[in-house]
Amino acid sequence: MPTSATWILTADSARARLFSLDEPRGISEVGSFANAEARMPARALQRDRLPRTHDRIGNGRHAIEPHARPHEKAAARFAALLQSVLERGRVEHRFERLVLIAPPHFLGVLNNALDRPLRACVALEIPKDMTRSSPDTVVTRLLTALGLDQDGMRTAS
Repeated sequence: MPTSATWILTADSARARLFSLDEPRGISEVGSFANAEARMPARALQRDRLPRTHDRIGNGRHAIEPHARPHEKAAARFAALLQSVLERGRVEHRFERLVLIAPPHFLGVLNNALDRPLRACVALEIPKDMTRSSPDTVVTRLLTALGLDQDGMRTAS
């Protein structure tokens, strides 16, 4: 059964909270997620790294460096996990609109993980870290970004 709910994802590279904003019921938390790799030292994240190789032609040598840093890879894996949760909600018609709230860098990582049908559901992006904010604060910030007051009326611009 289709719904008119709006899902709000507040996320950073270490944690995420997913809320559902529904007119009759208000806001409720759908889930919370943690990325333990975001807190690990980079050295521990390189456990699957191949041994260093060297170019042995000529007198000079150099190590071949990885293209992405370990924490960037961990953030991309976390964004992929969040994408799968959001995609499942989209397929099950649990929301109509999606709001993404994340620090600018992770917002970019998250956007790279979203596929086209899910991107079409994104109604608003707010580049701010609100993962530790209360649900009421999240709603207030969302209303402010939309130019609405607490009663859903347009504020004077």
